[in-house]
Amino acid sequence: MIFKASLDTMAKVITGVITIIFTFVIIWPFFESRDTDAGYEFYRSAIVLISYLAAWAYSPRQYAITADALVIFRMAGNVVIPKSTIATAKFLDKGFPFAIRTFAVDGLFGYFGTFYNPANGKMTCYITNRNKCILVTTDKGKKIVISPDEKESFMTALQQ
Repeated sequence: MIFKASLDTMAKVITGVITIIFTFVIIWPFFESRDTDAGYEFYRSAIVLISYLAAWAYSPRQYAITADALVIFRMAGNVVIPKSTIATAKFLDKGFPFAIRTFAVDGLFGYFGTFYNPANGKMTCYITNRNKCILVTTDKGKKIVISPDEKESFMTALQQ
């Protein structure tokens, strides 16, 4: 069963603003005088473009529950979590808690990567909407946070 992963308002705003800023950074050299070092401009534009494309590629697109796994779809490769390794799954009623980014993207195409929270510890997040979060804990203690649009239907399908 497939579950959509829509961006919340904050992620849409951040994605839009960053897209405008990055576009400006990439095209600005075409409007400057040619007195500056062209190599620097090329590398700056390349780094910005690669960063943007990497965030797009690693962002969660949708989720699926198959007979034996939870699958998180991304352009850069799907994340597969076998159902047999899932110990618990619970709603985060207050949404995504305050967390410190340890290696993550926070708003551009979603909220994904590794976060740390004093209450939950280290979490790997694949979130697009901070208000529809589900915390999945594996039998080895790994914490994964996801945000399907229909979280109640998702939880029902996961428990079957």
